[in-house]
Amino acid sequence: MSMRILILSRYDQLGASSRVRMLQYIPWFEKMGAEVTVSPLFDDKYLRLLYKSKNRFLNRFLNLGKIITYYFKRLRSVLFCRNYDVVWIEKEIFPYCPGLCELILSMRGIKYVVDYDDAIFHNYDLASSFITRFLLKNKLKPLLLNSSAVTAGSQYLANLSYQSGAKNVYLCPTVVDINRYMLKHEPSDETIRIGWIGSPSTSPYLKILAEPLRKVALVKKIILVTIGAPKLSFSGVLVEQHDWTLETEVSLLNSIHIGVMPLFDSPWERGKCGYKLIQYMALGKPVIASPVGANHDIVTPDVGYLADSDASWEDALIKLIEKPTLRGQFGKAARTKVEQKYSLQVTQPTIFQLFEDLTNKKSDLLCVD
Repeated sequence: MSMRILILSRYDQLGASSRVRMLQYIPWFEKMGAEVTVSPLFDDKYLRLLYKSKNRFLNRFLNLGKIITYYFKRLRSVLFCRNYDVVWIEKEIFPYCPGLCELILSMRGIKYVVDYDDAIFHNYDLASSFITRFLLKNKLKPLLLNSSAVTAGSQYLANLSYQSGAKNVYLCPTVVDINRYMLKHEPSDETIRIGWIGSPSTSPYLKILAEPLRKVALVKKIILVTIGAPKLSFSGVLVEQHDWTLETEVSLLNSIHIGVMPLFDSPWERGKCGYKLIQYMALGKPVIASPVGANHDIVTPDVGYLADSDASWEDALIKLIEKPTLRGQFGKAARTKVEQKYSLQVTQPTIFQLFEDLTNKKSDLLCVD
């Protein structure tokens, strides 16, 4: 009898975390004979409204009725999950609900795996609201304590999972389907195109680049190309902005010379898994990033630079702008690194094997120490 997998994702295809951490594995699972059912908590319609809203808290308040409906739908999925061999959960079952709610699966004897690509632990233990901290700081512990395994996108998230009671934690980087990321020649423009991809919620990190880009623009012809950011302007810097769509993201990223990933250095950001860096690198682009979280592991000296100050950002940009040969060398090494370590083609057999081993009550995978 084929293995039956239930995926309790946070979002549908429009949600990047759900799409790349879980949903892109479905074709391989099905190829291996598994039956897969997906039950997202929030649909694409809700996520579009969330992205358009300037105040997310207000948006959630105004859509409270819809959110309650989504939660009841999720509860129904959980109550009727006895027909599945393993359940794969993105982050948690019920956001901002007490941890006791997360015990439903273990009480029913269901094997489940929890996936993390963000430090949502800090939504609770470091919340600005005292009430949230008091009531929910330990909400993930019941879920993790009773999990069969945890798939964590970075060492930081793996450590947080262990601290919350998880026994079996596996490092599973966020990856791309290398077949979607077709290499093209570097753009021939004289103006160097510095690219960033993300969402409205991550666009505040671009403030880190305002001063370095302004200084570089005084001596070099550059343009900042954003994909998925809201309207913005930097003094003295040309900005070209694009909406994000799944259909255009690769072609737009192919139009840049350098990919950047600025981050603040705080607990939430230390949980980031560097997905945008992997996207740039898959297309043979050299990268510059803040030395935070998984960026330390992804950005080695052969693929780009880590920058922790205005001066180091400016220096890294100038080096890559002035040396096209260096950009080529870094880009080639970056593509190779993604093919070997950060591609779906490498990780999908491992993830499926984990589920197979859990179903068979054995595990031959190497657990994170």
